[in-house]
Amino acid sequence: MATLNGQGSPNYNRKIRPWSDLPADILVQMIKRLSVCDRIRFRTVCKGWRLPVGLIKGLFPIPKLPWTMEYTWMKVPDSNRTLTVCKLREPDLHNGSRPRSYVVETGMVEGRSNFVDAEACASRDGWVLFSKEETKGSWLFFLFSPFTKQVVSLPRLESIRFEVATFSSAPTSADCVIFVAHPPDSGKICIRIYRPSGNDKTWNIYVFDVPKYSRSVQSVAYMGGCFYCHFGYFWQMASFNTANQEWQIIDITDHPSYDNDIVIDDSDVFRYTNPNYLLECEGELLLAYAAKDEESDDPVQLNDEWFFLFSLDWKTKVWRWKNGGWRNGLGGGAIFIGKTSFWIPNGGETEIVADRVHHYSRGIPKFFYSPTDCPFKRFQEYRKKCKICYHPCSEGLKTIWIAPPQGF
Repeated sequence: MATLNGQGSPNYNRKIRPWSDLPADILVQMIKRLSVCDRIRFRTVCKGWRLPVGLIKGLFPIPKLPWTMEYTWMKVPDSNRTLTVCKLREPDLHNGSRPRSYVVETGMVEGRSNFVDAEACASRDGWVLFSKEETKGSWLFFLFSPFTKQVVSLPRLESIRFEVATFSSAPTSADCVIFVAHPPDSGKICIRIYRPSGNDKTWNIYVFDVPKYSRSVQSVAYMGGCFYCHFGYFWQMASFNTANQEWQIIDITDHPSYDNDIVIDDSDVFRYTNPNYLLECEGELLLAYAAKDEESDDPVQLNDEWFFLFSLDWKTKVWRWKNGGWRNGLGGGAIFIGKTSFWIPNGGETEIVADRVHHYSRGIPKFFYSPTDCPFKRFQEYRKKCKICYHPCSEGLKTIWIAPPQGF
């Protein structure tokens, strides 16, 4: 029952619950929004916040932005050690805050000789696939997780060269498949497949026909159990099914179109041979082409700040232009392209960088935004006002995008 205090205000004589003794259901709602690292810190705040593992097991955190991985490995003369610098950097999520940087390893390290001169091919679930030409015609592939320092070595691959390499999932999972495509030759393409969890410790080789006039595999994406290969021109695409090892040439219309089926002819700023990136986006295939630089006299000079975006209409087999309204197409998600490329869904941290194509240009982080949502003449002015969550590359280090492991 309430009484009146000296000022005539009600006094319920109720006890205020301390912050260190919050109900378990409230703590669960708080912790489910944190990454694995922050969950560990959360449980060390006080004894009352040390939730039983059973309460938080299986909680999946909100979508996380990619981190950047900076690295270099250099051979030390007359030594079996390697001079190593490998760092992970979180995005800057708050204005004026200093993003956290984590040193994976630095200094003289043994057992990293294979890392010297290795090139990143793809990244997924906190792992990076690297390749290195050991000797002419002999390639070394391995997977490395900077989050755990685990290394998964793959069998040597004997070939003069390859064009693209990627993988389906973390090598610690039973369904992981490594995919390597070689340059087409005489209308044929050689595909190599390796399963880290399988009993066969050799590469499986497959040879298939390619779409007409295909000269090279420009990009590859994994979606729904298939690796999709794009050969440069819009109508040159094929898929490899990992379950039954079937290869299918996808019959796509020659030219892309707008949503109203008007064919696009934009040769002044667009070339089919420009760098392109094939990505999976919630069951949809997206294609990002770098645009030709209109202000350059060089016919092959690229504008590294402008991209054409397309999505594949599976019903009509047409690539449809997305720049005229691709905010809705990405649904608040974001694209990150470069040596390693991927799309991330909306929600959580993604809201800060939603509906943009992020990339590094000459070591500087930049992004492309739809001119429909912002008038082209005001694009540069608008971009200056937008938050860029990533920092320039450190001098002397290579930088790639890397998605934290699931649940991290």
